Amino acid sequence: MVDRLVALLFALGVFAVPFDAIPGVGAIGELSNEASFYCFAAAMVVQVLRTVGSALVGAVRPPLGSAQVLCLGAVMLGAVLLSGLFNAAEIATASFHGRSGATKILTSAGVIVYGIALAWLACRVVPGRWYACLILPVCLSAVVCIGYGVLEGAHRAGTTLPVFTAIDAAVHAGSDREVNPWDNAVNLKLVEGWDPRLRTLSFEPPAFGNFAGLAWPWLLCAVMMTRGTRRLVHLGLLAAFTVLIVASQARTGWLLLAANLACFGALRLLFLPSDGRVDAAAARGAALLLLAGIAGGVAAYVSSLDRLVAEVIAGDSVSDLSRLAYQLTALNIFAAQPILGAGLGQFAFLAALHMPAWGFLSPEIGASLVHPEAPWPNTYSLYARIAAELGLVGLAGWLLVWGTLILAVRRAGLRLAGRGGAVPPIAYSIIMNAAGILVTGITTDTYRTPMMWLALGAGACFVARAVEGACHRAPAR
Repeated sequence: MVDRLVALLFALGVFAVPFDAIPGVGAIGELSNEASFYCFAAAMVVQVLRTVGSALVGAVRPPLGSAQVLCLGAVMLGAVLLSGLFNAAEIATASFHGRSGATKILTSAGVIVYGIALAWLACRVVPGRWYACLILPVCLSAVVCIGYGVLEGAHRAGTTLPVFTAIDAAVHAGSDREVNPWDNAVNLKLVEGWDPRLRTLSFEPPAFGNFAGLAWPWLLCAVMMTRGTRRLVHLGLLAAFTVLIVASQARTGWLLLAANLACFGALRLLFLPSDGRVDAAAARGAALLLLAGIAGGVAAYVSSLDRLVAEVIAGDSVSDLSRLAYQLTALNIFAAQPILGAGLGQFAFLAALHMPAWGFLSPEIGASLVHPEAPWPNTYSLYARIAAELGLVGLAGWLLVWGTLILAVRRAGLRLAGRGGAVPPIAYSIIMNAAGILVTGITTDTYRTPMMWLALGAGACFVARAVEGACHRAPAR
């Protein structure tokens, strides 16, 4: 009975992931508007109580994969601790918009701890329930996003249905404000509706793009693991969701969709063929080309910064100006403290000091640095944030966590295929999610994305069960 309740709450949390603009409990902090948080938190409480009760009678057994989750989580928290200790004096005296540096590092670390707990919960719930507790809820979320996206698209085209107005007011009550509370100015983006991008159930288009890009591999997994009529239904859903991602005009969604397609193609052709027979030489060559391409892309970006800055300043996009200014601010902080950064969550406390002069041309930046009620300054890139706050140690730790997960899942998939079967579809989805997390770090800067931690937990328990000889091939449906 308790297991079923935890599984139900977990599945509801997965379904609720795109609902991240609800009116929540403000005291919770940056997780307050996430509908999924309340479901996952409830599941955690029930599971912890059950675990404590089982421990009292000596019947507790840690879930498979929990040790791997804790080890990878320790890498993340270890970087946070080192950076915090190194910058303890500065953090203790930091203050910005009525918040202290010490409070901010604790709340930011709390988000990571919550994520690790969510990954642990996934290890407990998902094995044996891959379809019911993870894949199906993601599919149902996609269905709701598609339905809402059709209504939102009609609204953008000039046809507003009453049902859209009612639903929109409910699901975005936690984010939409017709008047900015920090300067009492009219929120023209909302009132005039000049942003053509679709956000569906999320608080902004990039947030939807982030969810959609990380959900897409699980929709593909549903196609691969089902048969007959169910496969046709899932194939239609995958196609419709792909159309929604393209139509949304969210660049984050486009980037992740391209990454998903490239990753799946590379896995099936080179790194993880369905029969497990890998051409080692071709795989090594492709890996070297990939690393060379990444290094070349980074070098090209750095070498073109001056030109890019000139183009953005001369352009008319406030969003691009704010994004580039904050990212260069983060790089300036990194240059000043390259090894351990300034401490988790400390970017905003140092932003004004390290902001390039042209960055103050952005009205968004001016508001966020002057008005306490304005949106908290952010880097618009997780890599820029980690570099500024945790330095090279943090960057290395982040890449180590997801690189380790990708390689471990690949080995597990090959091990299962070598036992006379095929690579389980779940392996592809986990690797695509991990690769997508590395890609989405280019355009988003938050640790609170639930799909990120679900991928970590799913990967850890998949690997652990493969090692123990459990077969993850889903039955035909």
